Amino acid sequence: MNTDHDIMSPVLETALQPVRILLVDDKEENLVSLASLLSEEGDDVSYLFANSGEEALKVALQEELALILLDVQMPGMNGYEVARYLRDISKTRDIPIIFVTAISQQDAHVIEGFEAGAVDFLFKPLHPYITKAKVMSFVRYYQQKKELERAYRLAFEVNRELEERVAERTRELTRVNKDLDNFVYTASHDLKAPINNIEGLVVALKETLQSEQPDQAELTAIMGMIQHAIGRFKNTLIDLTEVAKVQYEEEAPKESVQFEEILKDVKLNIKDLINRYDARIQTDFTAAPNIVFSRKNLRSIVYNLVSNAIKYSSPERMPEIEISSFYSAGFTVFRVRDNGLGLREEDKQKVFGMFKRLHTHVEGTGVGMAIVQRIVENYDGKIELDSELGKGTEFRVYLRS
Repeated sequence: MNTDHDIMSPVLETALQPVRILLVDDKEENLVSLASLLSEEGDDVSYLFANSGEEALKVALQEELALILLDVQMPGMNGYEVARYLRDISKTRDIPIIFVTAISQQDAHVIEGFEAGAVDFLFKPLHPYITKAKVMSFVRYYQQKKELERAYRLAFEVNRELEERVAERTRELTRVNKDLDNFVYTASHDLKAPINNIEGLVVALKETLQSEQPDQAELTAIMGMIQHAIGRFKNTLIDLTEVAKVQYEEEAPKESVQFEEILKDVKLNIKDLINRYDARIQTDFTAAPNIVFSRKNLRSIVYNLVSNAIKYSSPERMPEIEISSFYSAGFTVFRVRDNGLGLREEDKQKVFGMFKRLHTHVEGTGVGMAIVQRIVENYDGKIELDSELGKGTEFRVYLRS
């Protein structure tokens, strides 16, 4: 399960946005002089040149510009015409333009320039301090705007990630609440039977003891039944605890686990069961010999599937169990196939219910497959089941590493 501290706070980029300023003048010497006036060592500003209005439009469309210093009086397309064209193009309409002109500071010229799209004027002869101050103010504005854009993008990404986490947590809480409801109902239902059984035996014991001559054999039998009922009650509590652990425990640590190694351990644990049924087990893990998974949980899956395949064997034939693994569409699949009793179609989903036992002649509490299903679902996996009554069953457990 993801926790809040998993969300790493993004760090704002510290590198300055590259700053490009376009200088436009039909005289090359004016461009060189202006660039020399503005340039300072370490200012990280690139100055691009354009010798005509047409060339200025071309550069503005190709480059991301912080500012345009635009001469007014040029042959062909003058500065005002260039500014109007730039204002009509979505990509360039927000680039600030400062007109550089030797025209007198008459109101008519200034008004025409502002109407064309200028944000300021520089009048020749240029004053070095004023020229630098105006240009640098637009450079700082451009850099601040880019920082805000980066901050907005990062905030958007963080917000999107948080929304995904909230949605994931909501789904998880919904599942847990549903599981809790089912767990409480099942626990209360399945604890009621052994309690009633013990209560009935205690009443019988009381009645026997109250008789004038209690039958010792009957007392011994009742006490034995009480002990057996208490034992089953304790086992039920243990099973409920195991189910609760699987449903609500934090994700167990993963490691690279060999299927052969896990099966060897399980077979050692159920050696008596294998010998009692004379079960034959064939394995093939060559296609997927290992998986990165919780060792404890994988052992629980293997143990329940293999022991069930043996216990629910057919009395008409020797148990033959095929165990294999393979990869499929991003999953590692653990497969167990047997030739046992098999299931009816309507009983397939009942296999995964808590305390559901479809064959009462075999000892068990009916929680093993419920635990397997919860483990698999906790790791975003799935279980497929094919079975035919009287012929056998195949489980395919799809596990994500």
